[in-house]
Amino acid sequence: MHDRKTKPTLEQIRTLFPFDVSDLARAARVETSIVYQALLQRPIHRQDTEKIIQALSNHTRLTLILENVDIVLWEEYLTLWLLRTSASAQQQEGWEGGGTDAYHFVYARDELEAQFRAQTWLAQHPHLSNHTFTPCPNGFQIGPLRVPGICPDELVCTEALPYPF
Repeated sequence: MHDRKTKPTLEQIRTLFPFDVSDLARAARVETSIVYQALLQRPIHRQDTEKIIQALSNHTRLTLILENVDIVLWEEYLTLWLLRTSASAQQQEGWEGGGTDAYHFVYARDELEAQFRAQTWLAQHPHLSNHTFTPCPNGFQIGPLRVPGICPDELVCTEALPYPF
């Protein structure tokens, strides 16, 4: 991700070699929305990126590869995961005030990694035995606070995580 500033974006290539988005998507055999995401510098999957670059190479008659085009990949980003925990039905019966739900957020590549990253927090809340993980790639807003749905991998601290991600 550090080479971003030296590589041309898909939009910059488009100014030099104009193409129709739907035509490029059709040639690459991907959805039009995926090409739009790439143009907007939003993450797309590597396999779609490779198809787009191949179609773009055919269109421009240049030899293009992923290493010389700035397209953002999902593999470089972590998605926001919402962890909702609650007490079991049996535990809730004994509590008068309710309020047995708790929430935690983690950035991870997938649900398995989200579960791993949440282990420390879950260990601090053993009374909340029911867990659900929900991806939030669009993020959300609570009042004036905006929580981004995706975050560059390099901005998330992984030093304390021995698991090989």
